[in-house]
Amino acid sequence: MNEKELEKLFAGVDDEPDAGAQSRALNAALQVFDEEQSTQKNTSASQGFAAGDRLTSEHPSFGRRIMQFISSNNPTQRWLYSGMASAAVLVVGVFVALQLPQYSGMEWPAAVTQDVRESEGIAPPQLTTLSDPWDDVAAEVAAIAPQSAVRAEPERRTSADMSPAAISAAAAPSRKAESDARRASKQLLLGGPIASFTGVQSLALADADGAVVAGYQQVGRDRFETVETNPIKRTSAEPVSTFSIDVDTASYSFVRRQLNSGVLPQKAAVRLEEMVNYFPYDYPLPTDRSQPFSTNVTVLDSPWKAGNKLVHIGIQGYDILESQPRTNLVFLLDVSGSMNSPDKLPLVKQSMGLLLSRLQPQDTVSIVVYAGAAGTVLEPTPVRDKQKILAALNRLQAGGSTAGAEGIQLAYQLAESQFIEDGVNRIILATDGDFNVGINNSEELKGFVERKRASGVFLSVLGFGAGNYHDALMQALAQNGNGIAAYIDTLGEAQKVLVDEATSALFPIAKDVKIQVEFNPATVSEYRLLGYETRMLAEEDFNNDAVDAGDIGAGHSVTAIYEITPVSSDSGVFSQSRYGEAPVSEGKSDEYGYLKLRYKLPDEDTSRLLSQPIVASSTASPDVMREARFATAVAGFAQLLQGGKYTADWDYTDAITMAQANRGDDLYGYRAEFIQLIRKAEVAAAL
Repeated sequence: MNEKELEKLFAGVDDEPDAGAQSRALNAALQVFDEEQSTQKNTSASQGFAAGDRLTSEHPSFGRRIMQFISSNNPTQRWLYSGMASAAVLVVGVFVALQLPQYSGMEWPAAVTQDVRESEGIAPPQLTTLSDPWDDVAAEVAAIAPQSAVRAEPERRTSADMSPAAISAAAAPSRKAESDARRASKQLLLGGPIASFTGVQSLALADADGAVVAGYQQVGRDRFETVETNPIKRTSAEPVSTFSIDVDTASYSFVRRQLNSGVLPQKAAVRLEEMVNYFPYDYPLPTDRSQPFSTNVTVLDSPWKAGNKLVHIGIQGYDILESQPRTNLVFLLDVSGSMNSPDKLPLVKQSMGLLLSRLQPQDTVSIVVYAGAAGTVLEPTPVRDKQKILAALNRLQAGGSTAGAEGIQLAYQLAESQFIEDGVNRIILATDGDFNVGINNSEELKGFVERKRASGVFLSVLGFGAGNYHDALMQALAQNGNGIAAYIDTLGEAQKVLVDEATSALFPIAKDVKIQVEFNPATVSEYRLLGYETRMLAEEDFNNDAVDAGDIGAGHSVTAIYEITPVSSDSGVFSQSRYGEAPVSEGKSDEYGYLKLRYKLPDEDTSRLLSQPIVASSTASPDVMREARFATAVAGFAQLLQGGKYTADWDYTDAITMAQANRGDDLYGYRAEFIQLIRKAEVAAAL
């Protein structure tokens, strides 16, 4: 169906619908709303999510409020309505309300224009072949919807915050937008409903039988820094690779949330090292706190490229089982208006409550909050007064703008006033990352936190919610504050981070941990580091103790993987030079390279060095080999989510097979959940 035929088709839609028909349509829609809500009232909330208001006449759904507003007898409201919508726009509004009955305060999302899609790297709509006469109409709707289904707004506003005049101004469409809306509504009326519309995450169209026929994924307003994947390097040109370790896990949790919503995450959200290091690994434990690491090097065949090898480096930290130090914690909690969501502030309060169970009675907790301004909600209080701390948490409510920088300054002042020598002094920032008042430049905030860590007060960051999550800023704060960055999407994840792995999150055993690998040009022609793109260091930074690097908590494990091309293999990507390579040493023919690890103990400023060769014929225990293969499955899956540039024909099925075969004991079920996530990604990728 071409453009001229579409124009003829839509020419029959009246801009001014008959009043009687309008009334009948409204009554019918309201009846459907009532029936829909009756099925929703008893639906239980997901784990870790606080239930919202029950949908009653006193707490109607957002869609029903729109319908009541439109059908009001108030002359002003009726005048606004008559200027706001045509019959086609009304149908679209009714549909969206039906699809989102659970939201009592719907935000006005930003428009995803062509320029934005190009700058953010959003793929264009992927359409499948339709089998009914409305093929071309459905294709037009799928192409139009990402641009015209939403409208740009300069600020975050909800329907509850907007006056009738503001609603009218926001809803008034341009000529083109109105034409696009008519096309969409025509498809809804005659071609089939939209099957799912989850905020600004995804859009799918279905045929009359409900089968999905077209899909489009949107990024929303979550912000991730796009970083180029580490390239393959010639050993003869760059034999040395240096990076800072990373024990953050935020990427895995965010990816899981997206996949559980039925959509693939944006590529920038996938950080391979955080996916791999999300899991605990069964590496041998060190026995002496003065040397807090054991290092385990395993060499195995690459599963996605014949002839290549994977060098798997597993580091296990010392665990402080009986010697937990005294702790001075400041909870820095975002209570701004953007946190007014079940998966944000209510989940923050539950998470902080869980953390109290892992602290000692003599430890102290303070609470600082920030919204339009910052303030102290709870002065330093011993954990033995747990009910007082919980009562302070339960009184918190969301509202106002986000003075994040002012909150951080106040939290550091409070932490420094209660400083414990030879103890743990840490701020735990819980936020969705929406810093829009005060110092909102990431470089300024990073510099402030970097200066403050010299006082001995460290900063960890817990991210919550979706829609305006500022990942890059959260990462910068955690990395420069000598803390971890985690993303809490469920109460189960809060249990993992703040209870099961509390010692890792709270109690550092080493700081400024760096890894350097020098590859042997006589045995390795090419290499590539998998992940750690945001943690790369210059070669000279390795021996410079003034250069900051990552920290490891008690009992934490860290995994890094290199893919190498042995000189004896023809699997390399570089063509042989016409004039030949520089001569290489014939010595150390049994070594692929040399591993060096540099670290500082928490109370020291001079680094220590560990080192060992990477032997080509290196063998490991069956347990360590199993752990290396499972980590490889996670690394391969992360690469597939990033586009699979280096994984050739290796696919999701191969990832499932490898992960399943090397799942091990899986005490907490994390690995079984991971396998299910691969299956969900396979389904989402097929849409």
